[in-house]
Amino acid sequence: MKRTHDMLMTLACVAGLFCSATGLGSDAYTSAGATSNPGRSGTATATARYEGDVGFARTQTRTGPISASRAVAVGVDEEGLSLSISTALAPRNGPAIALNFNFSIDRDGDVARSIGRATSTGGISRTASVSGGTSTGRGGATAISRASGSTSFGGVVRTDTRSEHEPRPVVVVVRPAFRWR
Repeated sequence: MKRTHDMLMTLACVAGLFCSATGLGSDAYTSAGATSNPGRSGTATATARYEGDVGFARTQTRTGPISASRAVAVGVDEEGLSLSISTALAPRNGPAIALNFNFSIDRDGDVARSIGRATSTGGISRTASVSGGTSTGRGGATAISRASGSTSFGGVVRTDTRSEHEPRPVVVVVRPAFRWR
C-alpha cells in the first residue's frame, strides 16, 4: 500500500512540474463558430485569450444573412511568441466554413504550427467551428487545432487538422574529462 501511495505521489509531482513548466511562457487561444438557419438569422460565436508579458485578444461577430465570427490572440514574453487566429462564415444559402491557424516560436528557435478547417454543406442548417492554441515555455513550442461541424436533415461535414513541429537544432559540446599536463 505504501509503495502504491509513493508511486502516486511521485506521478502527481511529475505532473505538477510538467504543468507548471508548460504554464511558463506565452500562450494564445482562439475559437470561432457560425451557424446558418434559413428564414432567420444565424448565430456567430468567438473567443480569444492570451497569456504573456505583452499581447492582445480581439473578437468580432456578426449575424444576419451572413453570420461571421473572427478571433485573434497574440502573446509575447521572454520565452517566445504565440499567435492564434480563428474565423467562421455561414451564409443562409451555402456552406458554413471555419478556419484556424496557430503559430508559436520560442526563444531557442523551436517552431510549432497547426491549422484546422471545417466545411458543412447541404441540409437545412449548417454549423462549422474551429478552435486552437499555441504555447511556448520550458517544454518548447506547441500548437494544436480542433475542427467540427454539423448539419440538420442531411448534408456533409468535412474536417481537417494538421500540426507540425520543427525542433531547434541540437548542439553537442564535448569536453574532455581530464587535461594533459
